Amino acid sequence: MKGGSIIVFSPGHLGDILHAIPMLKALRGGKPEAKIIWLVGPWSEALARRHAGYADEIRIFGPQLPRYVRGHREWRQSAREQWKTALSLRKEGAEYLIAPADGVGRFLANAICPKQWVGIGEWRPPRVRAEVQTLFQPYEKDRYEADALAGLLRPLGIEAHAGRLEYAVAPEERKSAADFLAAEKVDPSRPLALMAPGSGWSGKNWLPERFGAVAEWLAREKGFQVAWVGGGGEQSLVPASRASDFNWAGKTPLPLLAALMERAKLFVGNDGGLLHMAAALDVPTVSVWGPTNPGKWGPKGAIHRQIRKVERCEGCIYWDYRETCRHDHACMKAVSIEEVQMAIREVLRSGAS
Repeated sequence: MKGGSIIVFSPGHLGDILHAIPMLKALRGGKPEAKIIWLVGPWSEALARRHAGYADEIRIFGPQLPRYVRGHREWRQSAREQWKTALSLRKEGAEYLIAPADGVGRFLANAICPKQWVGIGEWRPPRVRAEVQTLFQPYEKDRYEADALAGLLRPLGIEAHAGRLEYAVAPEERKSAADFLAAEKVDPSRPLALMAPGSGWSGKNWLPERFGAVAEWLAREKGFQVAWVGGGGEQSLVPASRASDFNWAGKTPLPLLAALMERAKLFVGNDGGLLHMAAALDVPTVSVWGPTNPGKWGPKGAIHRQIRKVERCEGCIYWDYRETCRHDHACMKAVSIEEVQMAIREVLRSGAS
């Protein structure tokens, strides 16, 4: 294939993959003659393969990232496996490596030896091969992540900006969702709201009892049916006061949950993968933020509202799932029930217009 190869490494999970798709789409359109090889973790392979049209190959490269491999021994890759993958990629004669400017990116740059390593970072990491040119853009904490990733294509001669995130539900998945809703006895004449009280880290979670109060208000004042969604370990975040709601946490694989989201009129949650999925499906969202930055990761558009009252505390280690909040969830407690209710009113009005 003419034009050389371009290797793109997306190490993250659900939200990270969705934010990388606009960049890959623009890369495919801007370099149709190039061979694009997309490296993803085993934890995100299934989602990546739904967008396989934007790459010529998808290969699995799984560095030991504890927040992803915990509980999944099958996702662990040895250093030897990673080295073999990297050496096989060197044979591609890569023109560009698009990868984070961190230790894993440096490993790939040294092993693959591309002509240019493009990424986000403030400086060139030490001990990078002299023949590898680095083209890094600075980290901007308030720049929308999908747009920042699309901006990495500028050194390749591609001017790209990210619009909305995207995810396509297959017809058979819609059929499965319809069957699931019928089995759960969801009333098709009433609107459905999805509540996602988890996030992957307890410090990013708004208080369950406040989620419960919002759910009660939605049912009483707005006529909503309420379903609670999330991962297998998040059933306990559903408040006891909402035992009569639908509890689908841990019961719906991602493709089914995405198809169910299409039917929803509202999503309320924290900063997490399901929020980004809801945004990709054009579901109106209201999200509560604390340790992380809604300017970077929050959905864009009139049907989305993010609420953040205070910055994260000094020394917050929000990126490590093993950490616990040392400040009694002060940033999340700063967001009131009334503020979330007001935001819901706004997005419902925007969605109806």
